[in-house]
Amino acid sequence: MKKRIAILIHGGVGTGHFSQGYPPLEKLLIRLSNLFDLVVYSQSPIEKNYKSSSFEMRSAPAGIRWGVFRWLYLFYFFFKDHNRKKFQLIFAFWGYPAGFLATFISRIVSIPSVIYILGSDSAGIPSINFGIFHKPIPRKLALWTYNNATKLFSISEFQRRQLQIYGVRKSITTIPWGVETDLYKFIPKDRGSVLRIIHVGHLTPVKDQPTLLRALALIAKQYSIELRIFGVDCMNGSIQKLCKELGLEKNVKFFDMIPYDQMPAQYEWADLMLHTSLSEGQSMALTEAAACGVLLAGTRVGLLYDLGESCGVTVEVGDFEDLAAKVLHILADRELWDQKVHQAKLWSESHDLDWTIREISSHLNPTGSEDQIRAHSL
Repeated sequence: MKKRIAILIHGGVGTGHFSQGYPPLEKLLIRLSNLFDLVVYSQSPIEKNYKSSSFEMRSAPAGIRWGVFRWLYLFYFFFKDHNRKKFQLIFAFWGYPAGFLATFISRIVSIPSVIYILGSDSAGIPSINFGIFHKPIPRKLALWTYNNATKLFSISEFQRRQLQIYGVRKSITTIPWGVETDLYKFIPKDRGSVLRIIHVGHLTPVKDQPTLLRALALIAKQYSIELRIFGVDCMNGSIQKLCKELGLEKNVKFFDMIPYDQMPAQYEWADLMLHTSLSEGQSMALTEAAACGVLLAGTRVGLLYDLGESCGVTVEVGDFEDLAAKVLHILADRELWDQKVHQAKLWSESHDLDWTIREISSHLNPTGSEDQIRAHSL
């Protein structure tokens, strides 16, 4: 019989553009539902036209706007379901407040709690008001949550070290998310006269697209370039304005969100991914690009911190001059370029979605998980 698990999430399933939410999360939950009996509790309202055939979902009515009330609804739904059929584990994606609620509930009903730290729940950047660790009350609640959960997962080594710096004493297991190898396939690149660059990320302060564009302006002085940016503009056109100020408006094309299954074609087009975030949990865009043979370049956060110079081009946060210099250097060294792409490919192959599911399930169900996974893969 499958272990019954309650999943708490902020959102990311049945929401947003095309009701696709955050597709890697949904794909992960679908795969886990083959091994476990899942009920997913989402703080964000679910689109009316969304229905999962893999797991049950609960969410407060869309008319309930205040976040606290929406979490209270999930609290109610959980206990109603738990009284009907007992859960054996409660699993939260994002550490705060979903993880806090999961840990709190686990104390009441005496079942284990697992928390997966994913992004802003491991950061604190006061200058852009990003993350929770620069805010006294959320920081205290998060530290209590992380230190009292039964198990704590991080999505990168960068993130694990950040949590330890902030005072998390709990043992942390790092499990990055891999991609589906049948969707994201390695394609050798025949680089032409125009350097084709891709950036995938919403236009927000934490993604620090100004650093990206300033590096691009320096590269463009010596090389023909085209940049495609995919993501929702949350900065009221300021990034587009900077493009014009830097004389890049003809080199940069902005795209909104597109269906997830169309992204592999964009990685097939691209030679290079530039990613200049101030902070990252992992960055699935980098993971997808690595699997598709796109050279990775950007700041030493998230996945780029973990993989390092053997798999990409890395610089300190905000250092656009060094980034431009390193990209120009590797453009003149095809052998070095190919070496980095190959190493990133090897990592993505050994850390694909199947690997991620095996790692997670081995912690959620220590006995029998390998046999279950093998049976469902046949």
